[in-house]
Amino acid sequence: MSQNNELFDQGKGSEINIREILYKYVKNWKWFLISILLSLAGAYIYIQSQIPQYNIAINILIKDNQNSADKDLFQQLNLKPSTRSIDNEIQTLRSNTLMEKVVASLGLQTSYFIKNHISTKVVYNPGFKIELLTPNASSYNKPWPFKLIGNKQAIFNGKNVPLNTPVNTDAGKILISIANNNAVSPIFNVNFNSITQVAQTYLAGLSIAPASKEATVLIITLQDADVARGKDILNKLVDEYNRATIEDKNLTTTNQLNFLKDRINTLSIELNSVEQNVQDYKSANGVVDMGVTASAFFSIMQSNNAELNKINIQLATLNNLESYLKNPDNDIARLPAMQGITDPTLTNLVVQLGQAQLHKESLLRTIPETNPVIGSINDQIKALKQTIFQTLQNVRSGLALTQQELKSQSGKYESMMKAVPSKERGLGDIMRNQIIKNNLFTFLLQKREETALSLASTVSNSRTIDEAKSSGIAIKPVKASLYLTFLLMGVFLPFSVITLKETLNVKIRKRSDIEKATDTTILAEISESDELDPLIVSSKPRSMIAEQMRALRSNLQYVIPQSSATVLLFTSSISGEGKSFVSLNLGVSLATTDKKVVILELDLRKPKLNLALGISNEIGISNFLIGQNSLQDIIKPIIAQPGYFIITSGPKPPNPAELLMNGRIELLINELKKEFDYIILDAPPVGLVTDAQILARLADATFYVVRYNYTVKAQIQLIEDLRERNMFKKLNIVFNAVDSKAMAYGYGYGYGYGYGYGYYEESINSKKGFSNFFSKKKKS
Repeated sequence: MSQNNELFDQGKGSEINIREILYKYVKNWKWFLISILLSLAGAYIYIQSQIPQYNIAINILIKDNQNSADKDLFQQLNLKPSTRSIDNEIQTLRSNTLMEKVVASLGLQTSYFIKNHISTKVVYNPGFKIELLTPNASSYNKPWPFKLIGNKQAIFNGKNVPLNTPVNTDAGKILISIANNNAVSPIFNVNFNSITQVAQTYLAGLSIAPASKEATVLIITLQDADVARGKDILNKLVDEYNRATIEDKNLTTTNQLNFLKDRINTLSIELNSVEQNVQDYKSANGVVDMGVTASAFFSIMQSNNAELNKINIQLATLNNLESYLKNPDNDIARLPAMQGITDPTLTNLVVQLGQAQLHKESLLRTIPETNPVIGSINDQIKALKQTIFQTLQNVRSGLALTQQELKSQSGKYESMMKAVPSKERGLGDIMRNQIIKNNLFTFLLQKREETALSLASTVSNSRTIDEAKSSGIAIKPVKASLYLTFLLMGVFLPFSVITLKETLNVKIRKRSDIEKATDTTILAEISESDELDPLIVSSKPRSMIAEQMRALRSNLQYVIPQSSATVLLFTSSISGEGKSFVSLNLGVSLATTDKKVVILELDLRKPKLNLALGISNEIGISNFLIGQNSLQDIIKPIIAQPGYFIITSGPKPPNPAELLMNGRIELLINELKKEFDYIILDAPPVGLVTDAQILARLADATFYVVRYNYTVKAQIQLIEDLRERNMFKKLNIVFNAVDSKAMAYGYGYGYGYGYGYGYYEESINSKKGFSNFFSKKKKS
């Protein structure tokens, strides 16, 4: 037995297991294909039913109003300016107020669609406009069908309505106006919505972000089903934002201008009052306007003082020059500067003296002082000094006279200034108030002009860098992603169903299912076949099943040694597992080797072999067991295969088990052993009746047939119990009707047969014969 296990117990490696796992899905490739095709079709329908969404963007620059002093201060403190203003502008752009103005301005509260079979198309400018003047309870609940039928009429919700005239409809009072002469239009679906609701919808798809952390450029993006509409919305949003900014600035400027006008009017009244007070004061006190006279006196005094200062400077210069001339040690010293001296004679003499001294100094560098030339220059210098000294005295006398005269005039004008009466001082106090009022009045007039100019030249805080634009490529739905998702769903659905089906499966579908439950040797595997011929080994000797039967025949030598007569018992768990087919065709295979073979139809309760082979069943084993007929009476040849005989079951007895135990079956087997090489016992299923156990003692080997996708896994435990209790001699398993495609993944070879009738089924269509008995059991 261990030798047989080593010979036939193969295919447990990991490679076979991977093949088995793959086969579960590969064999159902049609379901995968159908599921994938249906999923892709569903993806196409879903994509077509969706309204495409496009991305539209606009870039605006928020102007920096921060002055340079603030920027320098931030830089000195190593701080970054606050970005709160940018955040405020973003929140302003995202405000409901602005978006509601945009919606109302563009008329977006009314939307138009054209529905096809599965798709919906958004129409932004349909060539007409429908305004909801007075809504009712049904206005916003559903889309309203609309169609133009002429230049004066249209159909709204199935009713004719006039154009360009307010009309009451089921949706409320509406006004329809056309922008062109299109007399006919397709059927539109018109949706009415509140401005607030539409604004909220667009705000949900609006995104505003700075271009970078330190930039004041804002990138505004919007997702919309119509590119033209999205561009208009963004451009209009920026326009409304700029208008709101300008209005806000103008409001402040206007308030300032109104204040300035009121204050100027008030100040004008006060200034008139002050001027009247000045006039009244002068008239009452007889005061003339001394302002001009005092000013002239003051100018003259300033001029005298300036001339007096010049005289003083010249006198000081003359004193310095006199000191220089009196000091004999100054021959080598530089002459003093002649600052302020205007007398040309004196100035010319001083210049000549300076030149003589320079000449002398130059000569002394080359000749000694005792040289006669030096003496001549010294005489010249001495003469010049005497002349300069005399001229100096004359000039000084003239300057002294001028100085005395200027001092006299200054005193005179100073006395005249002190003579201004005290009443003029009172007038100065009153005029001072007048001057203050006048200056303030002038200042306010200037500010009024500046404010008016500012009001006329107010600009927005932003500037559009790039107008709204779009790539024109829809960002939703993402076709590639959706197709991939649906494709994965198409793969996953059959995969999960097959996996669940395999998980819940309780039937034998692979060799390992048998090997896990029992150590009984699997002697052969017979594949499934669509052929209905019961003797396929004889009719198609080159078929796959014929080869598999020959393999089973060859494997018999590993089970039982060759003897004069061998008894083989075939049984199964339940009816329909193909034991009759396997036993019948194994007999054919044995007979082709010039062996004499007989098969006994021992299923006395439900015989079928005679029907399949078209052999009479009037007498058979039951007749022999009751002693009614001899062996020669019941044995019949199988015409299709020489050397192959059959003993049918005969009439159905009421007590099959008792007949098998009366001792006559042993006599029958012994007589057959004298004449035949192989005696095949086609016994009833062991899981239903005890006949197989009764016949087990007569067999040299037992073959337990297990059918692919038919035998329940729990029934394999019965085989293990029979093996452990040694109830059958040399028990082996034949795996029948294995899926031919599964063979390629490690199950075996060829094709096989089986039959699917219940064991106790009474009615059998004799016309179909073995075609019913061995009909193919479809895989579940």
